[in-house]
Amino acid sequence: MDFNQLALEFVKIYYSCHPKQLPEDKEKAFQEISKLHGKFKAHLIDKATRKSEDFFSDKL
Repeated sequence: MDFNQLALEFVKIYYSCHPKQLPEDKEKAFQEISKLHGKFKAHLIDKATRKSEDFFSDKL
């Protein structure tokens, strides 16, 4: 799974658990979903980057 798919799954789970936080207006709902997807994706990329840096570092 790539970061987009994984972040999308997190968004689906989040809004399944919190359906009232999604706005009724379709445009606002799309913007909220896009913003949350971007946050999850950025978090996943940062986490993977840190793991990679830790793996290749000379720390013992």
